[in-house]
Amino acid sequence: MKNITETVLEAERITKHYGDEQVLDLDHFKLYENAFNLLLGSNGSGKTTLLRILSLIDKEYEGQLRYRGEVINKQESELLKLRRRFSVIWQEPYLYNGTIAENIGLPLKLRKVAQNEINNRVNKLASNLKISHLLKKDSKEISGGEKQKVSIARALIVEPEILFIDEPTTHLDYKSNQFFNELFTELVAEGMTILLITHDLYQIKYLADYITLMESGEVVISDIRKKVLDKDILGNNNIIS
Repeated sequence: MKNITETVLEAERITKHYGDEQVLDLDHFKLYENAFNLLLGSNGSGKTTLLRILSLIDKEYEGQLRYRGEVINKQESELLKLRRRFSVIWQEPYLYNGTIAENIGLPLKLRKVAQNEINNRVNKLASNLKISHLLKKDSKEISGGEKQKVSIARALIVEPEILFIDEPTTHLDYKSNQFFNELFTELVAEGMTILLITHDLYQIKYLADYITLMESGEVVISDIRKKVLDKDILGNNNIIS
């Protein structure tokens, strides 16, 4: 087990309401750098809400976030600078109208990268992810599992510092699931920070460096994998699939 000490993102005294309903009440949460951070909990425990806040998509909350020790300013111009360092992969993939190559390259186009470089990076990444055969297809022509692979490629094309993932392997078959488990592990080994929401037993037992368990919008346990698993949390059938 690696030595996990450095944090890249911290959430302090975070509360979130939808109308009169409080859905988050966190005292403290740490996202560890260059580590595979897992976020566990039953449906409705607040996992995705927390991910949306940490990835700076949702700024309607009370409390503060820190990036490398500095408080994050909620001004949109400042958030945009940080968002460009992050990528998010959602459980339900969404593709835009156009070809698969255009979908994967879109984040680079928005960053005004030259088209030749976009083409080269898209082709290289598609080859690495074994989806080159999809590049010329229209986004409406591919399966749910293929859409998820394209969604993963689109998130990785910008080589993010932090990758937020919300159960990305739901639509994938066993072989593809294993391929992406290996890929995410390699990305962490190369220096990426990952926060993964999952119910997958393999990811929990073998991939995690650090695990946080949530219930009813609160953090119940947050520690290195061995210490969390020693508490026998996997006996809760709502956590694993």
